Amino acid sequence: MNRSITFAALVCAVVILGAATPAAGQNIDAKEYWLDNGMQVLMVERHETPTIMASIFARVGSANEATGITGISHLFEHMMFKGTETIGTKDIERDLEIMAQLDSLRELMRAEERIMRENLRRGKIADMLDPEAKTPRYREIEAVFDSLILEQRQLIVKDQLDELYTKHGGYFLNAFTSDDATGYFVRLPKNKIELYMWLESDRFSNPVFREFYSERDVVREERRLGVESTPTGMIEEDFRAMFWKSSSYHWDIIGWASDLDNITREQANQYYDTYYAPNNLTMILVGDLEPDKMIKLVRKYFERIPRGETDPPDVVTLEEKQHGEKRLIAEAETSPEAKIWYHTVAWKHTDSYPLEVLAGIMSGKTGRLFKKLVDEKGIAKSTAGGRGRMFGGDNLAVGATQDSKKYAGAFQIKAEGISDVRAEQLEQAMYEVIEDLKDNPVPEEELQKVKNQLRVQKIRFMDIMSGIGILFYLGQNAAMGDWTEANNNPQMCDQVTAQDVQRVAKEYLADDQRNVMVINTKAGPEGEAGEGEDPQFVQAMQMIKSATDVARLEQMIGMFSMGMDKVEDPKEKAQMEELLKVASERLKDLKEAEKK
Repeated sequence: MNRSITFAALVCAVVILGAATPAAGQNIDAKEYWLDNGMQVLMVERHETPTIMASIFARVGSANEATGITGISHLFEHMMFKGTETIGTKDIERDLEIMAQLDSLRELMRAEERIMRENLRRGKIADMLDPEAKTPRYREIEAVFDSLILEQRQLIVKDQLDELYTKHGGYFLNAFTSDDATGYFVRLPKNKIELYMWLESDRFSNPVFREFYSERDVVREERRLGVESTPTGMIEEDFRAMFWKSSSYHWDIIGWASDLDNITREQANQYYDTYYAPNNLTMILVGDLEPDKMIKLVRKYFERIPRGETDPPDVVTLEEKQHGEKRLIAEAETSPEAKIWYHTVAWKHTDSYPLEVLAGIMSGKTGRLFKKLVDEKGIAKSTAGGRGRMFGGDNLAVGATQDSKKYAGAFQIKAEGISDVRAEQLEQAMYEVIEDLKDNPVPEEELQKVKNQLRVQKIRFMDIMSGIGILFYLGQNAAMGDWTEANNNPQMCDQVTAQDVQRVAKEYLADDQRNVMVINTKAGPEGEAGEGEDPQFVQAMQMIKSATDVARLEQMIGMFSMGMDKVEDPKEKAQMEELLKVASERLKDLKEAEKK
């Protein structure tokens, strides 16, 4: 099951909003506990409804990977839904036997793949995925491999974890992967919390990575749909790789295609033992609970899991200093677009707070970028289209963000242009905004207005879906090393002065730290440029058409429906209506197929 595909946009919006909403509002009153095995537990009481939003965050993301296994963190997000020795199988003994046989066959297949890679380097074949490129021996082994896969499928009880939660009133079972964290969560009635403790302690102590190789192919297909088949997906990936020169933020969370084709179960087991031990996990419970009573239940089920034999290693390869501007120039069947990224600072750095405020000054409908590019010059769109707004973002086509990751940071500015505008025009207009901020202190009235806006954003964020906002805000900070930063960040941002903002603009938005991506509209068949389709809309449509899971598709339809009332732009509303129509038709087809 591909859970993250239908939930990726929501997670992205929640994480970004949580990272960029400094305010001096209410603190999160979380109670912290530590189990004997090193597991951290955070609890927040909210008694509005008799439910609990429960999650486990692993302090691992794509930044912990290395070349050869890129994408493995996200692959684990999938594998953790495959069950345990008691859940997800009709015959665990035969199940394990088949997995051992599959591993042995994959070792033989890798030997043949070495020959195929040599043929690729010598120009004897053009694509290793081409069936004609496979060696005769590879085809023989693959036939036996595929027969075992089919046998194993007969033993699998598909989606049993989801069924167990649903049967007992649980819902919203899902997961996400980011650069620095992986999270698993579900909402359930408070009287079913012991079921959660039993299921999750089993899942995190006795996982069985069945369907490993076929799920690896699912993730590979997810990459094809989400990156390779979208108008700007590969260009965006190139830009990220250009910006991050040396650090492990160099690759996207989905990983490189060649790595996804070659990750082994042995590598997965090693990765799991290192990063999924209890001493690298944080449980977060938000809802109708009494912490001092609840912790006894947590200890009962989770202290029996042994601490990891070794602590997870530090990420030691840091981002090397950039020594000159870098540019990526491209064309695509989409609207003109410009992005400017600058190297800045990591999470909790003292300058991360004025940089966040600087981003707030530049963003929003009353922000400097919107006023310059939309109101004054009329060269940028007001809204970007696609899915952002329904998931909690403002979905503006212009904006700025201080992306403070665990090990490094980036100040990111974006603009999407109207038709017949060149991306370079957007770029030059953004420089006008930047230079003005360097030359002139922000008026106190404007600075305070931005702080007030950010405070309101945080309050709204905390109310997302009865606790999920709190859960993600706490979880992201806990995964990076200190959950109390969720409370400290707003206080620090509120102390930022106009002089601080001007200083960081001068220091970090420097020409030699600049990375620029300009995408102009690709000319059509007759040489005429067209605006092209919105890449987010194209990706969402592809996701719907390829969906195979009824429950996840129903969840997606519910999210689209919830967001419909918030959409004002006619084009965006029409896109969402089309997505809903196609999703409903796809859901009908899947349900009919299940009956056969």
